[in-house]
Amino acid sequence: MADSPPPLAWVLLHNLLVQAVACLALVGTVFLLVWRWDRERFRGHRIPAPARFGREQLGRELRYTLVTFVVGTSSAGGVMWLLQSGRSALVMEPVPAWAVAGWTLGLVAFNDAWFYGWHRLLHHPRLFRYVHAVHHKSVDVNPFSSYAFHGVESFLLGIWILPAAAWLPLPLAAIGVVQLIGLGNNVMAHLGYEFLPRWLVRVPVLRWTNTATFHSLHHTRLNGNYGLHSRLWDRLFGTEVPGYEEAFLQRAEGKYRRYP
Repeated sequence: MADSPPPLAWVLLHNLLVQAVACLALVGTVFLLVWRWDRERFRGHRIPAPARFGREQLGRELRYTLVTFVVGTSSAGGVMWLLQSGRSALVMEPVPAWAVAGWTLGLVAFNDAWFYGWHRLLHHPRLFRYVHAVHHKSVDVNPFSSYAFHGVESFLLGIWILPAAAWLPLPLAAIGVVQLIGLGNNVMAHLGYEFLPRWLVRVPVLRWTNTATFHSLHHTRLNGNYGLHSRLWDRLFGTEVPGYEEAFLQRAEGKYRRYP
């Protein structure tokens, strides 16, 4: 007689622990490399902020990051339930690499638009005060700011995966790649240092991508630069912070030396 599958609760708990350990290990390593061990070498690339990072901020970010992990695990549980109940359109079998790449690009583009819409809405005063203000308590952003969200915001930004899993023939590999891209982009955007080369804003396609400077300006100015992966929606709707490219060039050249 075949062994019965483990209870869903145990699977989700295992996923939560694996996700938390892996993500925090990556974020912690990047933080130590950039913010501690090589701080003197990188000081010219430090992005200025009106407030300074401290232990209180770190403790708050860790607490809300755990909230984000719990919410994300709940969404994963929803996807697993769809699979087990036969209500999912996910493709479990291996698919060609071009199909994975195509779905990945499509999901990244969709997620970019989804994030912009919700992010801008969360800056409405009534929503900002109770939800998004949690994330904006981090003004001097660092890698640990990447997933420090209110639970409601985490839910809104990630809930798109449930209808997608129910209705779209998504390859599982594409979902995994999108998650890795999202993690890398989030850490880069909240790095607090600008390392991307200055020629980036001279290349027609690459100049539309997000950078650490782009998102740091969002945390210091509050209104504007709402995009996730790109500048597209901010440019289209006129919400880009003025002077972004000039600020990027200054950081990328390593000229800024305000911090000791």
